[in-house]
Parts: sequence; C-alpha cells; structure tokens
Amino acid sequence: MTDYDFSQLSPHDFELMCRDLLQEEEGLRLESFKSGKDSGIDFRYAPAGVTTIVQCKRFVETGYSGLLRSLRHEAEKVQRLAPQRYILMTAASLSPANKDEIVGVIGPQFLTTCDIFGRSELNGLLGRHPEVERAHYKLWLASINVLEAVLHNDILLQSGFQVKKIYREMRRYVQGSAYPRAMKALDTCGVVILSGQPGVGKTTLADLILYEHLAREFEPVIIRENFAEGKKLFRQNRPQIFYFDDFMGVTFLGDKGSAGQQRDYRAIVEFIEMIGTAKDKRLVLTTRDHMFQQAWGASEQLRDSGIIDHKLVIHMGDYSLQQRAEILYNHLFFSDLPPGYRDELLKDEFYFNIVKHNKFNPRLIEWLSTQRRLKGIAVDGYQAFVTNLLENPAEIWRHAYEQQISDAGRSLLLTLSSFGGRAGEALLREGFGKLHEHRAQKYGLQRRPDDYIVARKELNGAFIMPMPNDMIEFINPSVQDWLNSVVREAPENAVDLILGACRFTQLSQVWGFVRSDLGGASRDTLSRQLSTLVPKIVELATAPRTMRQRDGSTAYLAPTYELRLAKLIEIADEIRVPDALVPIERLIKQILVDRKQEHCPIDDMITAMHEFQESEWSALACFSSFFDKSVDELMASAREHCRSGELRNLLLFYEASSADQPMLSSEHHPLRSKLLSAYTTFVWKSLPDELSECTFAGDYEELLSDLEYFYCVLRVDVSAHVSRVAEARDEYLKYEEQHADQEMDSYKESARESHDDDDNIRAMFGSLGGSS
Repeated sequence: MTDYDFSQLSPHDFELMCRDLLQEEEGLRLESFKSGKDSGIDFRYAPAGVTTIVQCKRFVETGYSGLLRSLRHEAEKVQRLAPQRYILMTAASLSPANKDEIVGVIGPQFLTTCDIFGRSELNGLLGRHPEVERAHYKLWLASINVLEAVLHNDILLQSGFQVKKIYREMRRYVQGSAYPRAMKALDTCGVVILSGQPGVGKTTLADLILYEHLAREFEPVIIRENFAEGKKLFRQNRPQIFYFDDFMGVTFLGDKGSAGQQRDYRAIVEFIEMIGTAKDKRLVLTTRDHMFQQAWGASEQLRDSGIIDHKLVIHMGDYSLQQRAEILYNHLFFSDLPPGYRDELLKDEFYFNIVKHNKFNPRLIEWLSTQRRLKGIAVDGYQAFVTNLLENPAEIWRHAYEQQISDAGRSLLLTLSSFGGRAGEALLREGFGKLHEHRAQKYGLQRRPDDYIVARKELNGAFIMPMPNDMIEFINPSVQDWLNSVVREAPENAVDLILGACRFTQLSQVWGFVRSDLGGASRDTLSRQLSTLVPKIVELATAPRTMRQRDGSTAYLAPTYELRLAKLIEIADEIRVPDALVPIERLIKQILVDRKQEHCPIDDMITAMHEFQESEWSALACFSSFFDKSVDELMASAREHCRSGELRNLLLFYEASSADQPMLSSEHHPLRSKLLSAYTTFVWKSLPDELSECTFAGDYEELLSDLEYFYCVLRVDVSAHVSRVAEARDEYLKYEEQHADQEMDSYKESARESHDDDDNIRAMFGSLGGSS
C-alpha cells in the first residue's frame, strides 16, 4: 500500500488530487466553487438541489492541531451554507478520536466520520485508483521510496546528477502537457529532443524524465562532452537512459572548423539511430532552439536524417494563464522568502503583473522567489525589482554580476566562460590566475593571495557548481549566455580574455563567439587590436602539446597543432589584416619541427588542408608550398598507420579536391598508389584491432559500410574482409540473443541491490496568506 505524506504537493496540487480521487471513488463530477478564500468550499456537487460540499485541508506541517484550529473557524460557514453532506479531505493523520472531535466541531447533521479522509484514507484511495496516482506523477516521483532508490544508485551519483536538488524542484513543477508528450515520444521512438528558448524549463523537464526512468530501473548515462562518451557506455540488453543537456551549446557549434562540425553532426545522427533501434534504450537531449536551427541550416546530414521528428519544442505559449499562476504559486509556497517579500507579491494582486507578463518564464520565477538571490533588495523595493526583472530578463545575472560579487568573482566567471562553461579545477585556477592578473594590471583592481578561493566560494551555488572528477561548470547554460552579452556590450572583454588565456582552446572559444551573429562589435575590436594580440596568439598556438605528469606519464593537450592551424587560417580569412599571418607562419615552423619526431595526425591535417583550400583571402597563398608538401607527409602518415575512419576521410577529401584529376580508381591518378598503400596498412594493421573493438551491431555495420566505400572508390577486392566482418557481426548477434535474458535478470538484481481564470488565480493565491 502507498504511504505518501503529501508534503511534496502544494495546497493547490493537493486539492486537484483530492478532487480526482473523489470523482473516481464516487462516480460524480465536482465543480470548483471559488467565490472567495473564506467561502468554506473547495468543490461542490449539487444535483436536484441536494448539495455536497468538499473541503480540502492539506495541513502537513501543523498536523491535527492546526487542522482543528482551522475547522473551528470553518464551522460557522458550514452552518450558514447548510449542505446535505460535507466531505473533509486532509493530509493530516487522524485517529478515530480525532474524527469524532471533528464531527463535533462541524456538526453531525453535516458530517459523518465516513466522510473524513485523512492521510491513511487518501493513501487507500490512491491504492484503489492507480490511474489517479499515475496522473499526479509529481506525487509518486517525489515519494520517499523513489527518492531512496535513486539515492542508492551508485552510477547516478558518480555522474554528478543532483538528486536532492531535483527532488526539491519537483515539488514546484506544474503538471502540463510537455511531460506526458515527452514520455510518449520516448516510449514510441526511444529519443526526444527538448528544444526551446532559455528559461522555458527544458532542463527541469529532462531531469524529471531521467528521475522517472531511474524509478523504472533504467541505468543512467550522463553525457557531458560528446556522443563518444555515450557510445563507450552503451551496453546491450540492459535498460539504459542517456542524457545530454544543452548538446548543441555554444562550444559545440562555435569552436570547430567545418570538417570537424560535419563529423559531430554525423556522430549525432549515428547515436540517435543506434538508440532508436534498441528497445531498451532511451535518449533525452536538450538544446536552445536557436542553436538547433543553426545546426539544422548548416548540415545536410541533419536535414536528411529525420532528427526533426524527435524534436519537442517547449513554448511559453504552451502554458495557460492558470498554469503560469500555478508555477508562481508553487515557487512561493515552497520558497524560503521571508513573509514580507511574499506579501509584496500579494499586495494589490501584483502577482497578475507577473503571470500575465509576456516575458514570464520558470527561470525568472525561480530567481525572484529565492531569498539568497535578493541580497541588497529591500522589501519596499521588491515590486520594482520584479518589474525590472520581467522587463529585462538579463537582470537575472546582471544584478548579481555587477552588484553582489567581487572583481575576482567576475574574473573567475569570465575565465570559465572562455573554457565553454566547464573546466577542471586545476585548469580553472591556472586560467583565473592569468586573466585576473591581466585585468588587475589593466583596470587597477585590488589583488589578494586568496582571490581564487574567495571567488570560488562566493560563486558556488549561485553561478557555478562542482561536478565529479574535480570539474567545475556553470549552474545553468544561461550564465554562459549572459557572459556572452557582457562581451558583446563591452567588446574589450574579448581582448582581455585572449590576453589572459592559458590555453589555445580559450582562443577558439572566444573566436567562436566573436564570429557568431551574437558577437556584435567584438570582431571589429579584435581586428583593430590584432597587433597587440599577436604575441599572445603565437604563444598559445605554439605552446607544447605534451605535459609531464607527476606519475611520470605524458599528457597530450588538445588541440593538435594541425587543428590550431585550421583555426588560425579561419581567423585570418575572416579578419584579413597582415598581422593575422604572423601566428600562422610561426605555427607552421613549429609543425615542421614536430614532424621530425612524429607523423601528422591524418584527420586533423585534412581539416587544416580543407580550411586552407576553402579560404578566399589571397594573402594566405604564401603558405601554399607548406600544404603542397603536406600531401607527402599525409601519405607517409597513412602508410604508417591508418584506421578506417581516417582512410574514409582521406578518400572523401581527395575526391572533393581532385575535380580536374582522373578518378581515384584510375591508374593515372597521381595519388592512387599511395592511397592503395594506405588501404593495405588499414587492412593489415588496423582492421583486426577495429574488429576486436566492436561493441555493438552498429560498429560492425559501420566497418562494412567503409569497406564497401573503399571498393567503390579504389576498386579493390574487399570481399574477404566483408565476409570476415559480417561473420563476426553474426556471431555477436547470436551471442547477444542467447544471453539477453540472463543479462536482463542480472541487471535487475544488481539494480535492486544498488537501490484559467482570474477568480481561480485569486483564490489560489489567497491561500498563501494563511495555513493549509
């Protein structure tokens, strides 16, 4: 039997649940009767003049004593209304003696003990009517049993999913159409992409979906960097739900060349297809709508893939006026706002100004109802603050950024934004040191030895949050959006971010924003000051790619020199000032030194060559000889080691760039013999390893597809290799089918062990003035 205490429901949610239970239990249809908060009626049933009045009293916190005090005030109203039947529903636990006392207060002519539903009776009704329990999903998702099961999920906790934070937020969630639509899409197709404008509630909805699947014993996989993470953790015959928040964020679209983007788009499509064919897998993605549209316009692969069919757009227009009011009401009821601030929202029905505002969204409501966000805001200035917040939602972060944090805090936020909103603790500290030192010298800021520690502490929970593996990230993607606006409004910040950078990835991140439609005048500012930036860009571009670790091992720092070269060519081609050629020249010298030690990375060199071929600035032609010679270096690298993906990209590149040459299958193509050598290297050195690395059917199919492509382009006999891969695939499928039931039973056992009208709105907010 269920045993809810109903603390997770607001008084309004509690009323709706009681209404649905009583309608199912007695087969009647109740009407709301909200003539005012003192009417003494929540619902009414009055066929043929026989009136039944229903009153719902939550009273979770104060229990029976609070309930009885309230009912003594209600008794006079009941006497005046004189119903034929009075029904009381409450979350308070009641004994038989309590019920007798309540009957005595209300009057036995109106109320009998059979019509008093306390906590245990309500749980009994939920047990008899599971469809009501299921409809009120917030009730059971926030139950203690589900919470404990989720808290005991070791895999989830290691992923950094903030269970208790989601549990708290769940109480404020308003049950609308988006949740069941998303669940239906997942049950039907296995994939849903939640899209919408910032602040509309995408991440909250995704968190609730993930939470429910955990209760259904799905194994969670939280993806943070790229889809390769998800592919690596994909397990056959095991219920899994993959979750990638803001998967088309600024970093994803802004810091890579076109060739790199196309690989990312292909990875999206392949992963979605992989999930869609697995009955026991689910994939939840969130994205800001303008980012999705940008990717959609840039990639034919995405447009042809059918990915749009998985998109579920959340609009504020999807929220009715009543639902907007419920969002505000729930946030206020479960908030830590002092009474004075809450009264300000109730004064003169000011809450209507909020729920009817055209910029209303859940993130704004969360902000204005949280006490720690209101530092420095007096009670008598609260209405003006809220009005200004609604007129300019950027004030969510502006007020705190400009008024509530230190210069060191601002330096730390700018540093984290230059890493795309996520960085390791050690790297963030290093980056902060560089940028804060630069800003302090430039703007005369005070510095202290403990600036980083103080900044981390003041920003924690308000702007940033710690994650597993010593990672730090923004508490919400909108923080990155806000900091982008800081750079756009004061473009000198873009210059500071580059001059205060410690990694080339920061330059890529800043440039990705500067060149976007959101960059404003920052691109022109960089162009004018490029001569000042050149020494720093050279330093970042030519910085060593390896770093000796404490344990004696060597760590490689991304990106490779070749990808750095591609980025510098992209920058030069867009800015087109002579100073932009200097970093390219210096980096090429470094690459030539590096090539004496090791061959170039094939995919990354192709990206650089492609960027050079696509460039339109004639001044870049001075580097033609380097790229001409790089062909031989690329082929030498391919003869040494060449995986299927690298060979495919080589062939695609030379197919596209050899329009005036014979086909690659022709004996007369100048590179045919070298490409055949690369194919031979793949077959003898890489194919056995790649075959052994296949972990699911899609890996085998991708290898088969590549082999067929090699045949079409090079006209080589691949039949023996195709047979070998197909045989391995069939063996894999046979093995998986034989062990499916065993794997499922094993997983389940381990999972168990790891254990809208204005009057309605007025009446609802009226309850905030009293207890319930």
